[in-house]
Amino acid sequence: MHRAVKCRHAYLLCMMILLQSCASSGSLYDARSQFYSGQPQAALDTLNNEKVSSRNQLLAYLDHGLIAHTAGNYQESIDAFKSARELLNRIDFIGVREQGASLITNDWVISYKGEYSERLWIHTFQMMNFLLLNQYESAAVEARQALQVYAEHGDTLKNDWYTRALMAMSFEQAGKTDSAHIEYKKLINDSGRDTGIARRAWQNARRLGREQDATKFKNLISTSASVGDNKGELVLFLQTGSIPRKIAGEIYVDPELFASFPVYPDIPRPDIQFTAVKNGETVAADMVTTQLVDISRSALAARGKKIALKQALRIAAKKELARALEKRADGFGGLITAAMLITEQADTRSWETLPAHISMVQIPLHEGTHNITLQVLDGSRVFNVTVSNIDIGANKVTYRSLRLGSGAPRLISSVASETSKALPTP
Repeated sequence: MHRAVKCRHAYLLCMMILLQSCASSGSLYDARSQFYSGQPQAALDTLNNEKVSSRNQLLAYLDHGLIAHTAGNYQESIDAFKSARELLNRIDFIGVREQGASLITNDWVISYKGEYSERLWIHTFQMMNFLLLNQYESAAVEARQALQVYAEHGDTLKNDWYTRALMAMSFEQAGKTDSAHIEYKKLINDSGRDTGIARRAWQNARRLGREQDATKFKNLISTSASVGDNKGELVLFLQTGSIPRKIAGEIYVDPELFASFPVYPDIPRPDIQFTAVKNGETVAADMVTTQLVDISRSALAARGKKIALKQALRIAAKKELARALEKRADGFGGLITAAMLITEQADTRSWETLPAHISMVQIPLHEGTHNITLQVLDGSRVFNVTVSNIDIGANKVTYRSLRLGSGAPRLISSVASETSKALPTP
């Protein structure tokens, strides 16, 4: 009788862990739903006022930071991403209790630690935040921290042209032209083409007197955009669409047990196309863009060996326990075996508020106040939006941030940062 009670407890424990692990935090779900219905401020209120389970706390900070950025609350975004970094420092070592529970259930019981790509994009959005607030030294600090991520996972993340261009720009804006030159040169060498930063790399190389590099970069310039005659520049951080969610892939080990693992769906998505119009005329622009799911898929694949090893250990543990229970006469052995099968669920948690594409549009403009109409083609969707009252100073950069499509506010804001950083003359 005593053993039967223990079996019942074990079965109930398995079921409780299943229900607890596979359920998303209600507040996180609510906040994401509000964000994707175009209500970023309502989403922020939910994240500020409702609790999120400790296992999903990192996701709450990541969503909070991105949603606050979208709403134009850049300091709130900075604070949320700082909290995310502090949490990562605490949970990088998973406790023995979490590991043990995951070996008999699944990885949902473990505190979410983020993919390599998501860890990088914390610094990406922080650089954007600091540039928008004219805090260029802080942007350069984030760029240096992003370099540390690349030092560990560079092969996985190297095709994120947007973040790499942003790192170089952050160094450039902080007056660290040598560091900027190094990053521009690495980016151009890795891509072998103009990814949207050849003009900027050429200008920076000329300031440093690196004529050989300047000539190489100039020959790669693929647009007619130029800075000169006291022109300033609008740099627009443009987010479009929403990143696909992870889904569960499954492989049956035998008729009674299968392995479940996270994957990103392979859904082809065309790159966005962009046109800027001022006073009825198209203006030249450079654009750097990254399709985030490509980088996310690469980062997840880089974890593949660890995931496979964990799966093998979990399957072995479950099969061993099933063999020990299969001859029980009280019937609970079969129930527990069934519960273990049910709990084999892939951990499909991810930073779901990310855009599908993130782009940096660079538009040289003369000194003065401008209104620019943007036409953005994202697959079959066309967005037309006017960015108003863009104050451009001579040889200075003005930063704006905008999200279109999924997650965009119902009333698109054109809140701008003030400009203060001069563009050195090449």
